[in-house]
Amino acid sequence: MALTLVQLQTFRRLARLGSFTRTAEELYLTQSAVTQQMRALQDHFETPLFDLVGRRPVLTDAGAFLAERSAEILDATESLEREMREFAAARAGTLAIGASVTIGTYALPKQLAAFARCVPGVELRLSVANTTETCAALRARRIAVGLVEGYIEDDDLTFVPYANDRMRLIVPARGHRFSNRRNIALADLRGERFVVREAGSGTRMLAEDVLVRAGIDVDVALEMSSNEGVARAVEAGLGIAILSHLTVERDVAAGLVRAVAIRDANLARKFSIVTVRTRTLSPLAIEFVAFLQRGEV
Repeated sequence: MALTLVQLQTFRRLARLGSFTRTAEELYLTQSAVTQQMRALQDHFETPLFDLVGRRPVLTDAGAFLAERSAEILDATESLEREMREFAAARAGTLAIGASVTIGTYALPKQLAAFARCVPGVELRLSVANTTETCAALRARRIAVGLVEGYIEDDDLTFVPYANDRMRLIVPARGHRFSNRRNIALADLRGERFVVREAGSGTRMLAEDVLVRAGIDVDVALEMSSNEGVARAVEAGLGIAILSHLTVERDVAAGLVRAVAIRDANLARKFSIVTVRTRTLSPLAIEFVAFLQRGEV
């Protein structure tokens, strides 16, 4: 017969109380039920666990060893049950999140701080990469939830919009033909050289889609892996760029670059929550997704 936790619980209580009668009373069992469990436990280990001195059980060396080890096992089991209840209530555990660069660097930190205040017992882990890499991490199950600004055709993934964003054209603050313009038309961008994010970036996907649809060839002057790097390259006069307003608002306010509106371009986009269609989210991940969708920041 297999060893059971019930047997260990009964044995630990018997070892503490030194009485079959009191053990039966505290566990709401009959004395014969306690006796049967202890007989089954001794048969399982094939060694005596206690001697009867009068009617009082006295632990053998094997019994004393089992009492010590069973206490460790049962305490660990109680901790596991408590932690699983907390996990099921989204109040414990670790949540691995992946975010594309724009979201992870500019939009998400404030949201994570607010969420952490709501669930102080959890550990949050954030990985920042571009949209393509974030989706790959989801498929590999390295993260539970992804937050991206791009979109990838993938039947295994579910994209659910949760926030609005808008893109802006930035140009050098001085010396460029658009530096003193408030707005331009898409057609005015023909012949311009662009500083772009790396392939796989959601920001680059949207910017190139807008330009290509307008029949504008994207002449890449420089490719960079960060929004900050793109902004610095524009500031230095290496080209112009289309970036999220979140990434450029401080540079525009400081006069480092100039934001120019494009009259006939729709530069609005959605940030999306991405999950694996066939993966069951943990209660903590479900709570995080709901938190984002409520916009509680």
